[in-house]
Amino acid sequence: MELRQVPQDDILDVLEMVDKVERSLSGIFRGSDRSLATSALISASVNCMLSQCDTLEEVILCRNIFVETLDGSIRSIQITEP
Repeated sequence: MELRQVPQDDILDVLEMVDKVERSLSGIFRGSDRSLATSALISASVNCMLSQCDTLEEVILCRNIFVETLDGSIRSIQITEP
């Protein structure tokens, strides 16, 4: 797989889009069964990877990025007791 440089403005566009999607999903999944919401998010992520990737190497790269991002998000959560 050939690695390419992604222009900074494209990265900012993606970050903005992700923020909007997160806000929308948060409202949809709030109050829903947690296992159903998790299953839907995983399914959407896998389908997105499969539709965007042409090779197994690309799918594995996307999977690794997804897992690293998820791990980073979990580590950054500051939960306080009610």
